Amino acid sequence: MGLEKEKMLDLYTLEQRLERQLKELEAGDNSNQEVKNKRPKIQRVPPYMEGMGLKKYFNPKLISFGLFHHGQYDTIVGEQYKFMWTAMYLKDANQSHLDLYDKINSHYSEMNDSFRIDDGTSYHRQNIVSICMLDGCSILHVLDKSDNFDDAEKELKVSVEQLVRVHQDMLLLENQIPFQVLKIICNDNREKLDKFLENFLKVHDVHTTMEERQMLVSPSTRAGWHVSIDVILHDEEERKGDPTHLLDYLHRAMLIKERSGGGDSNGESQHKQRSLHLRKYRIGSIRELKDAGIGVEKHPNNTSFHPRFIDGKLRLPELTVDGSTALILLNLAAYEMCPDFSNDFQISSYVVFLSSLIDQPEDVKELRSANILINELSSDKEVSDLFNRMDALLVPETSRYAKIRDKIRHHIESNRAQIKMLGWKGEAYNTFCRSPWTIIGLLAATLALILTFIQTWFAINPKHS
Repeated sequence: MGLEKEKMLDLYTLEQRLERQLKELEAGDNSNQEVKNKRPKIQRVPPYMEGMGLKKYFNPKLISFGLFHHGQYDTIVGEQYKFMWTAMYLKDANQSHLDLYDKINSHYSEMNDSFRIDDGTSYHRQNIVSICMLDGCSILHVLDKSDNFDDAEKELKVSVEQLVRVHQDMLLLENQIPFQVLKIICNDNREKLDKFLENFLKVHDVHTTMEERQMLVSPSTRAGWHVSIDVILHDEEERKGDPTHLLDYLHRAMLIKERSGGGDSNGESQHKQRSLHLRKYRIGSIRELKDAGIGVEKHPNNTSFHPRFIDGKLRLPELTVDGSTALILLNLAAYEMCPDFSNDFQISSYVVFLSSLIDQPEDVKELRSANILINELSSDKEVSDLFNRMDALLVPETSRYAKIRDKIRHHIESNRAQIKMLGWKGEAYNTFCRSPWTIIGLLAATLALILTFIQTWFAINPKHS
């Protein structure tokens, strides 16, 4: 009887949910535009990414921002800093915390709707407003004082090492607050907000012009900023609305130059039947490509975020690898994997592509020799280990990287005989010319063969007196 009741309940639930979905579909024609313009919510890292042994790159080390890690043990120390920085910001801005609280509270529904909470946790209205105010003021004060690291330690009352961790924690997907909170706290002072955002990008070595930064925000946000109308119209269709949060702002900034640069320099159509399989873009390591006669060189347009394959050369943009590289790339990739973020997986595809190229320390050495990779870690092995960990990522196929892979394969197939000859030459060079002593040994052996041949010749054909 219990089993039959359970089946009846399941059938009832099925009918209720299907009816609700059918009603939403019927009303869908009237809300298509609203759905199209809907922004992604602040949410957790997709579970399958945390299960790849990459969880440490998604958890805050010192301080929590937003709802998901608020009050956790690892971030308790950071709470005292947030109260201190909030008080400093309010004093510098001559703002009342009560007035600011009321202003954020008046936008509560938008703040609450900005978070996607799927774990059953509920937050009271006062908690959400208080967290947004405290975190927003803290972030803006840190950004305000971070344009000069020598003064930042004194201004923020923390060590440089702690300040670095704070900036890293600002980039975590689960550690975000709505971008609108930052606008509200800035009291609609667009120039002030732009200064904070410029400092944010500079800290992470992303350099943009004033006009490019205008393209990253909505027309209402850049109202009052002095910017050429031609620049505004250039990318209006792709940049509708403000960023969702600071990580989204960084994502836009890292790709803005690629969009303004006109896309694929080869002029090829990007339309191609896409595979529904997840990919790793396996094309071989740098050493394997070199053995196949394919060279690597620095991309002439270093602002480009995408590689090119032209005339047997793989052109890669310059990349600095330091202690924050994996954290930045993986959180940007996690953001692209979020279900409500429509995008072309440009960052995550780039990470997968690089992890395919870098297998051993020798691959890192080749990239350093070509001035493509700047290694600020302790060794080349540490860099190769880092990309081997990120090799766990899988991405949907994108036409840009699929074409690069196909071009490389076609180049290898069409030049197979020449590649074999290059391989033999390379083996001979490595065997006999790898050091001065091997060259001397080769010459000595050659001379011995010549003398032996001469001696044998005269033994067979002696001179007649």
